[in-house]
Amino acid sequence: MEIVYQIITGLFVTIVGGIIVGIALDKIKINRRTITISMTSRNYVSPYNSGSFVFNYSNNNGCFAIGQKEKIFTTKWSKASNISIHAYSDSTDIDSIALIKNVNDITNLDYIDADFSSRYRTAQIGDAIIWKNVNGYYAVTKIISIKDDSRGDSIDELECQYVIFKRL
Repeated sequence: MEIVYQIITGLFVTIVGGIIVGIALDKIKINRRTITISMTSRNYVSPYNSGSFVFNYSNNNGCFAIGQKEKIFTTKWSKASNISIHAYSDSTDIDSIALIKNVNDITNLDYIDADFSSRYRTAQIGDAIIWKNVNGYYAVTKIISIKDDSRGDSIDELECQYVIFKRL
């Protein structure tokens, strides 16, 4: 009887020990394979007809939307340098874009002579991109500052002032 008791006890200890060891090993494996991901949600839209925005153009596929409804403009940007940036007409709500050099005040433009023939434009700080959307509205985004993480800045960042114009 004692031999049966020792066998059963030994078997019990082995089974329980195996379960405890298995759990410990699973926890170790889980801890080694588990990482914590912090999802930082950013708002890549400014719904107003005028204002300013700052965003990391390496995120959200380089897109930042201004305006809303028929006056929406999904602007698209990519890295050029810390003094210039590429703008694209690739968004579905954008018809075309143009470049204006050395703009002082985007709210006080009387006449705009611009070439809308290219898919992309490269603007420098102080320049402005004119966006025409598929509904015939126009927006002007003036480049205020550009950060480039490959040229000494800690992040890629674009700052713009903008205004959306009603079509006549």
